[in-house]
Amino acid sequence: MTLTKDLIDKLRFAWRTKIDAELEARLLRQFGEEPQPETYSEQDLHEQVRKYVNSYNEEKETVSMDF
Repeated sequence: MTLTKDLIDKLRFAWRTKIDAELEARLLRQFGEEPQPETYSEQDLHEQVRKYVNSYNEEKETVSMDF
């Protein structure tokens, strides 16, 4: 299973989280293709994307507070 723009839109709604254009591009680069020779299960993909999104958003919040 791979990540698509449609799936990202569904995750935005389901998770009620912010996924900006920069993060969307990173996610598509990272998870848009299957890692050969392995494949992502749906559960693996969702969990990896969730961790990536949370890490990205936490990093952005930390940077914006460091003024």
